[in-house]
Amino acid sequence: MAMPELTRKRFELYAQLPAFRFKVDRAQRRVRDWLTHVQNPYIAFSSGKDSSCVLALVREQRPDTLAVYLDADCSFPESGELIDQTPDCLRYPCDEPFLDTLQRFGLDANPKQLDRATMQSTVWGPIQRLLEEYQLDGVAYGLRADECRGRAIHAYTRGAVFQYKRDGVWGCQPIWDWTYNDVWAFIVTQNLPYCGTYDRMWDMPEEDQRVSYWAGETKRTYGRYAWLKRNYPELFRKLAARIPEVSSYV
Repeated sequence: MAMPELTRKRFELYAQLPAFRFKVDRAQRRVRDWLTHVQNPYIAFSSGKDSSCVLALVREQRPDTLAVYLDADCSFPESGELIDQTPDCLRYPCDEPFLDTLQRFGLDANPKQLDRATMQSTVWGPIQRLLEEYQLDGVAYGLRADECRGRAIHAYTRGAVFQYKRDGVWGCQPIWDWTYNDVWAFIVTQNLPYCGTYDRMWDMPEEDQRVSYWAGETKRTYGRYAWLKRNYPELFRKLAARIPEVSSYV
């Protein structure tokens, strides 16, 4: 499978707009500014489209920047392929596999409690260990404001380049004001490799075209597991063996 030709043409035409070129130039300036503050930074690489853009933006200025994938043992096969093909990309283990956390709480758990538990085991805990182990002083990542209200607040509050108070690490969110079209126009015109899972999503609404864990409670009542069963039956069977109630959502 591949990106539909009409979809590709749409992004190629969008890339010709002056507004797109301005956003790319501004993102490059943001990365340049961030790099003046750091000695040993890394790129938070999820294998998704946004972090793929950030990876390219940073490495065009500092090619040896480490990329880090926080591995919770719940990625799509195509994510694993992209991670393996990405030079200098470290798979860093999370505190607990995502499926273990999900099984402990269940699909119908309180979303806030489950989210906090998964964030602790797959983000907060591993990042703390990572920073200490590798003595890292900066992180660039692909947060975008138009993905959700929480991310928009985070982006507007911190700005593109900022310093975390808790540990002094310098953060950079160079594409926080990019749109869906900006991201894909950059990927297409720069001929960047992208996660093949997206090629199973072109008929979905733009806001649902996200590559993350293939399991979780979010949107379970909106066809998430019907889609998983249709596109990745082996993963669905694996999930159903651990959490039988998932079958009630397809």
